[in-house]
Amino acid sequence: MCGIAGIINFNKKSNTPFLERMLNSMNFRGPDNKVSVSGNFYDIGMVRLSIIDLSQKGNQPFLSEDKKISVIYNGEIYNYEELKNQFFPNYRFSSTCDGEIIPLMYKKFGMSFIEHLKGMFAIAIIDTESNELILIRDRFGIKPLYYHFNKTDSELTFASEIHTLFKNEKIEKKENYAETNRYLNFGLVSSTNETWFKNVYQVEPGQFLKFSKGNFTLKKYYQIEKKID
Repeated sequence: MCGIAGIINFNKKSNTPFLERMLNSMNFRGPDNKVSVSGNFYDIGMVRLSIIDLSQKGNQPFLSEDKKISVIYNGEIYNYEELKNQFFPNYRFSSTCDGEIIPLMYKKFGMSFIEHLKGMFAIAIIDTESNELILIRDRFGIKPLYYHFNKTDSELTFASEIHTLFKNEKIEKKENYAETNRYLNFGLVSSTNETWFKNVYQVEPGQFLKFSKGNFTLKKYYQIEKKID
């Protein structure tokens, strides 16, 4: 199953204690390994459930060759062997993990790399070359991915579980009555990007989020209605 989490702050106050609590709250998602890494503007981490490669070589984050791209993710890339053979036939992979293909594909294709992926995934990419975070959710939203954005502090917190976000004690837990009313009226869950908590949102299915200093954008990369003939 795995779980990912992170706190991005370009005014860089250390958020390592909060991140540690966030990861501990998701131990049930990944009992095989827990890791956290920090940089100039980020604290990210994940808990791992080993499935494809059971060795420590499959531990995240996955890095590009130049170490400028770090990837943590939850999910499975079904066609990773095809992608290896097609685009990186001479590259020496350090593991048999499907996720190791992600930073390589991102470096080669930029954001269009998503079009090549077949699978279910919640991906977080730290790009230290462009100094930005990228969050990506699979086309149909099989894997969960939630976030809170504090405009005042220019801080973004993300996680695989909503309750995990509140381990960052700067995030206030308040009911989102509009979403509660929507559910009671229409019986729909996750019909919008909102959740039952104020200022806590989901990255929508087929959407990616980019966050850099002074810039926050959301973009749909997949809409099923545009694929229907």
